[in-house]
Amino acid sequence: MSDTLRILMLIVAVVTAVWILYKIRKLKVKMEDAIFWIIFAGILCVMGMFPQVTYWLTYKIGILSPANLIFLVVIFLLVEKVFTLSIIVSQLEEKISVLSAEVAVRSHAAEKRLDKAEDSLESSRAAAEQENVEKTDGAAEHEETV
Repeated sequence: MSDTLRILMLIVAVVTAVWILYKIRKLKVKMEDAIFWIIFAGILCVMGMFPQVTYWLTYKIGILSPANLIFLVVIFLLVEKVFTLSIIVSQLEEKISVLSAEVAVRSHAAEKRLDKAEDSLESSRAAAEQENVEKTDGAAEHEETV
């Protein structure tokens, strides 16, 4: 493994760790995501600082080059993260569909209650007007008889 690759891995690990710690302090990242990225940075740091571990794993697994092992590990971790995020997105889409259906049902029920209230108000107004007309007619008849 070349010194350039080792230095690059260490720089990426440090930048990732500093960036995620900054985001944690600003409360812009969930703790489980932060743990994933800290572990990711730690793995890169270990592989960069101790190339013997990478060489040993390369030999044990049967991979031809330590750089290939590094790429394999990074790709594996990122695919795992994409899979996890895909599951979360699917769950959120399901929640959104359930919530939108619930909002639609509640909105429909509220419309029905509003229509009932308007009908009730109109019928009470009509009854009041009818009563007022009857009183007016009764008073006019009473005046004529007097």
